Amino acid sequence: MRFTAAVLLLTTLMAGPAVLAADTLPADPENTLYLDLDAGRVVIRMRPDLAPNHVARIKHLVRAGFYDGLPFHRVIDGFMAQTGDPGDTGTGGTGRTLKAEFTNTAQIRGAVSMARGSSRNGADSQWFIVLTDANRKALDGKYTLWGQVTEGMEFVDTIRKGDAARDGAVQTPSHIRSLQIAADTDGGTTAAANAGAAAQDFSAGEFRCLAFDHTGGRDQAAVAPLWAHGYLAGAYHAQGKLVFGAADDTLTPAVRVACADAPQSLLLAVTRSGLAKTPRELPGAMPAFPATAFTCRMYAGPGADKTLTDFADLWALAFVQGYKNVGQPDQEISYESRPVLLKAIAAACMKNPGMKFADLMSAVAAKVKIK
Repeated sequence: MRFTAAVLLLTTLMAGPAVLAADTLPADPENTLYLDLDAGRVVIRMRPDLAPNHVARIKHLVRAGFYDGLPFHRVIDGFMAQTGDPGDTGTGGTGRTLKAEFTNTAQIRGAVSMARGSSRNGADSQWFIVLTDANRKALDGKYTLWGQVTEGMEFVDTIRKGDAARDGAVQTPSHIRSLQIAADTDGGTTAAANAGAAAQDFSAGEFRCLAFDHTGGRDQAAVAPLWAHGYLAGAYHAQGKLVFGAADDTLTPAVRVACADAPQSLLLAVTRSGLAKTPRELPGAMPAFPATAFTCRMYAGPGADKTLTDFADLWALAFVQGYKNVGQPDQEISYESRPVLLKAIAAACMKNPGMKFADLMSAVAAKVKIK
């Protein structure tokens, strides 16, 4: 027994980089992706044990419908198939890069890793699926590995290959039909259980209209109409045309109709270029958030409800964005500036606990500068 143990230990020490063992992990719908291609369904097991921040980011983008319809724009036969660029140029992304989470795990056939430029911390939204075992030297420890294909590699193999002379650029690329989290399609938790977290991380500049149909109403899709409500309130206020009056939520259907006409578009673009141009009477309350009845005491006072506060934060950020876009149509509040802005809003609310939150935002928006 001692000899056997010693041999096993020696074998382990000499084995080099760890080999992926996603198929040995217990079933976890929350960390399983369904990648639907024209040829069939590919199952990807995400690896938060290897790259927790990248997995969280991928899940956020998936629930925002970001990847649905995107092409595999760079595919090199015998190497990898790359996707995740909303601009189809190979250089696009969301503008939110992540710190690398490199590991020594072997990047063999079926491995799913983040693409990046020259910066080790330059990964954004693009990722690739490794097609063979032959390129570990170029990949291991140099790209963040966050998943492994466990089923459907035969469908990955059908993705159209690119021109080797043009670094794999594909003239007529294959596309992602949909990318979903198994928990969302197989009967996971309800929207209410995740709405607060979704509100904290929501970005209309990343939420694509397809997400309304592909997420079953959960998470990002559940809070998207609230963002639109805040944005339009800010834009209308800047134009002197803000009116709250509708008793029922008439806005959510309007947002969905506008998105249905432009399914590949981002919610920010649809709201800014479409809905904001024709002022409408806004409902005084949206599902789960009483916009006109919400006060600063409810936001920053003792015993404030955390989920309501998350909704208020999202609404406030959208309000400022809408207000500023009237005069600065191309400006967007960055993720980096969100905490500073929300801290200032909270401080203003603490000084005016009895003030209506909407009234506070009307005063605050004019003072905010977006760089």
